[in-house]
Amino acid sequence: MNIATGAMNTLLPKLGELLVGEYKLQKGVKGEIEELEKELKGMTAALHKVAETLVDQLDQQVKIWASYVRELSYDIEDAIDTFMLKSKGHEPATSFKKVTNLFNKFKTNHQIHGVIKDIMDQVKKVSERRDRYIVDDNAARPTVVDVDPRIEAMYRKTTELIGINKPKIELTKRLLEYDGSSKQQSNIISIVGFGGLGKTTLANSLFQELKAKFDSYCFVSVSLNPDINKILKNILLQLDEKKYSHIDEAWQTKQLIDKIRDFLNNRRFLCVIDDVWKKPAWDTIKLAVQDAKLGSKIIVTTRNKVVAEHAGGGVYEMKPLSDDDSRQLFCKRIFDSNDDCPADLCGVTEKILKKCGGVPLAIITTACLLASKPRNSQEWDKVNKSIGFGLEDNLDVDKMRKILSLSFNDLPFHLKTCLLSLSKYPEDELIRKDRVLLQMKHDLQGQACRRLESYFSELINRSLIQPMSGDYYWLEDGKVHACKVHDMVLELINQLSVEEDFVTTYLSDGQQAGKCTYTTQKKKIRRLSLHNSNKSYASQEAREQLSKVRSITIFGKVDSIPPLSSFHVLRVLQLEDCSGMDKNHLNHLDKLRLLRFLRLGHYSATELPESIGKLESLETLDIRGASKPNSLKSHKVLFPMSFVKLRKLLRLYAGRVKLAQGLMLGDMKSLQELVIDATRKVIKEIGNLTELRTLRIVFSSEKTFELKESIQTSIQRLTNLQDLDLRNNVNFEEIIDMQQVPSGLQRLFMHDSYMEAFPCWINSSMLSCLTTLSIRLGFEYLQSDHLDRLAELPSLRFLKLQLALVSEQLQEKLTIHRGVLLVT
Repeated sequence: MNIATGAMNTLLPKLGELLVGEYKLQKGVKGEIEELEKELKGMTAALHKVAETLVDQLDQQVKIWASYVRELSYDIEDAIDTFMLKSKGHEPATSFKKVTNLFNKFKTNHQIHGVIKDIMDQVKKVSERRDRYIVDDNAARPTVVDVDPRIEAMYRKTTELIGINKPKIELTKRLLEYDGSSKQQSNIISIVGFGGLGKTTLANSLFQELKAKFDSYCFVSVSLNPDINKILKNILLQLDEKKYSHIDEAWQTKQLIDKIRDFLNNRRFLCVIDDVWKKPAWDTIKLAVQDAKLGSKIIVTTRNKVVAEHAGGGVYEMKPLSDDDSRQLFCKRIFDSNDDCPADLCGVTEKILKKCGGVPLAIITTACLLASKPRNSQEWDKVNKSIGFGLEDNLDVDKMRKILSLSFNDLPFHLKTCLLSLSKYPEDELIRKDRVLLQMKHDLQGQACRRLESYFSELINRSLIQPMSGDYYWLEDGKVHACKVHDMVLELINQLSVEEDFVTTYLSDGQQAGKCTYTTQKKKIRRLSLHNSNKSYASQEAREQLSKVRSITIFGKVDSIPPLSSFHVLRVLQLEDCSGMDKNHLNHLDKLRLLRFLRLGHYSATELPESIGKLESLETLDIRGASKPNSLKSHKVLFPMSFVKLRKLLRLYAGRVKLAQGLMLGDMKSLQELVIDATRKVIKEIGNLTELRTLRIVFSSEKTFELKESIQTSIQRLTNLQDLDLRNNVNFEEIIDMQQVPSGLQRLFMHDSYMEAFPCWINSSMLSCLTTLSIRLGFEYLQSDHLDRLAELPSLRFLKLQLALVSEQLQEKLTIHRGVLLVT
């Protein structure tokens, strides 16, 4: 999957595999495959040149040609994948005809000659027109980068501090006014302005500074198509996470509103309701917080002035930044100074800022774009002219999209692909990096997750996605593990995704996201995202559209899904909320013979279907968060005996599991990553999974101490282990005393309960490769020699040491002196 080349990057290696693999092709057929390979390589090079040119500057015929070639590459790869599976004896001969009309002659290995001939005929027809559509230019080359360590500080400085002091002072004064007789409406302040002006930044800055002055506080985002119950639950969690951490999923809107009202009664609270688009959404949420007494305050942000006035109270209209503030923001982002632009760049800088119109997001994205360019007036003038192309008479929002489009066009192919992959997510969705990277890996095929993580980092550095900070979004290694996509960026990539036929997204109201600005041949859906599961696919035409889908994601509760038998070439199936599913929803699961990634979020069934064993291509299975409807606790999921047939399974992310009688988890020799709850049988079997690189064990039983010896024995056998994460959901006072630790261990996490002794095996001789360490320890058990041992770890780059009762007992500070960690 690549926005520039379709399936070419993965198709070409597969043709090479046919030539040297176990397929025993005739010499003449091999020659034809070699000829096909040469043709496709030439077309791939042409696609790269087309993709290097700005979309607005491409001839219409070029767009049509490139789109047709990409579509052809997908069809060819689908047929090759199915043939390769069939030739190994896994695919029933009668099912291949259903895979693709283009290759319906492909029934046996001996008939591949006819199939290759058909492919060549179509490829040559396209190749005859190729030369006239070549576009000369130089493509940007991908680089591997890490997240800029200053990104959060830079983000705060550029968007929170610059240009908001005046409105912040004014609104702070209004928010803190309280004489005991304030009317309800005076307790509401609405901040209004179009996207990218900094409404959320201002509201968040006020929230962070003032929340300590209130008894309770919360900050929630609403968005264009809100899930009201989800928002109300979020409010409850922020008000008292401990009390409401296990909210009954069966609670209806009225019950949630009543709970919030009861909690806030006689409390002075601060509530931010961010990004309200429509009056009905506000009217419902208002019922929960409308009794704002004792000086309580509600801040609303919206793009719609009608909504702001409807909310009542005061309305504050956001204005674009002044020329001085725009210049300061721009210079801070590029030069890390308030107003220190080199003399030879001042002129072009002023032109660029004029076109940014004082919009903070436009200034930041343009500055990020220029930061990667040589600092000379010629290069910057090119950017200035690109921004100015066709913009002068457009509205501010249109200018914003053009500016963001320029940033998108400047991305290398791999980052364009990565960014467009995020178009499937709903607005304001918290996007977990690990899930994005895994899904991309299975759709991209062949891209290492390490490289994909670099892509995620670079999109953050370019301010195209927003890193989420705070303990909830950061794991114990200090890295960013979640992001959100700014509304304006999401609008852009939705439109680009439609035009490139990359992801087809249907919003919660049933409308398709994005609007294509040009027409090519009738397109097939390759990647489908549904923000609810109510869209009908009953018609024959609709089902034919699904026959080529490679990836499907459904957000929200899955009440109904298209028949799985419709997805002949599906690789990725992601169902985020399966709490409403029954066993019939997974009928024909065994038909998904090419499936590589399967996620069943909130899986409510008590067992996996027996047919799961027929998914011989499956590499990742994720059933974390399995729970019964209206239940507060997770439940065990039975793994059937057929589970052992998943010989290609590399990653299993589960919770509480029960193994069928006779099923041995240790027989899953291919597993490299495992997340699972601890049981006696599971712990014993883990020691046989010698290919494991990543292991996370959750201990939730009061009898955890009985597993101590088994844990130690199993972990010591995992010689390839690199990441070890031990989580305790109970007060586990025992300590794992390792006599031997996997020598290649790089990351170690031991948290969720405090240990009562410092592990003696954490030392430089046993953990010489350790780069990341996060542990919890009772303060009274921390000795100076323990700190010396930590300081001597030769590869350690990140340390998180959480001490119990620090506020009461810790009078000393941990400092690093001459490379040694000391207590001073």
